[in-house]
Amino acid sequence: MLTIMGVLIAMSVPRFQRALEQSRADLAGANLRAIWSAERFYWLDNHSYSSDLNELKALGLIDPSVVAATTVYVYSVAAADSNSFNATATRAGSSLWSGALSVDQTGTFAGTIEAAGQASIEPGYQ
Repeated sequence: MLTIMGVLIAMSVPRFQRALEQSRADLAGANLRAIWSAERFYWLDNHSYSSDLNELKALGLIDPSVVAATTVYVYSVAAADSNSFNATATRAGSSLWSGALSVDQTGTFAGTIEAAGQASIEPGYQ
């Protein structure tokens, strides 16, 4: 009986880790959507996009925890010109999972999170 339980637990650990990583990617997707919304509000006032998350935070447009995040995903934003930007969530703090997710001014998501021997993960919340 104990052996059977051990085998079942050993088989479920990879699925649990994948589900946990999927939830982290979903949260990163939600945070990118929040950055996208903040950039849209910023554009309405300034007719340009910000390239500084701290500026968006100071204006109260995004949650301070997004700017301070450094353990699971690190967020950044780059404004190429006044009419475009790209916000990125880069996977950090994992020796197994890596990759980056991004959203642009049109709200288009791109990127995947990957691990050796695992199917790629895309955020479900977009």
